[in-house]
Amino acid sequence: MKYGTYYLQLCDLFSTEELVEVPLKRLAEEWEITTRYAKKIIQELNKENFIDWTPGKGRGNVSRIRLLYSKHDVVFGMAKDHVRRRKIHEAFSVIHNHAPEVKENFVDWLSDPSL
Repeated sequence: MKYGTYYLQLCDLFSTEELVEVPLKRLAEEWEITTRYAKKIIQELNKENFIDWTPGKGRGNVSRIRLLYSKHDVVFGMAKDHVRRRKIHEAFSVIHNHAPEVKENFVDWLSDPSL
């Protein structure tokens, strides 16, 4: 997932499956990027069905976001992608940095002979 780290930061800010009002400017500040790039990331995450995003159109209308996947699911998926690209070190790095509690399940997945 190209924007996985941004999604993981959203997981740290908001709970999964809860509709939250959030201005785009706040996301840009959290990610330390421009609002224009934040909008692009949000559009991509929405297109890939990682979030539900309802933009707040007009002055004073705040955008709404809902995270569709848990942090553990996304970390596990990112780690699997790294393994498929033969980047084992990156897989464990993602787990270590974002969700160490996933490590045991990940090691079990790695030891599966049907891989």
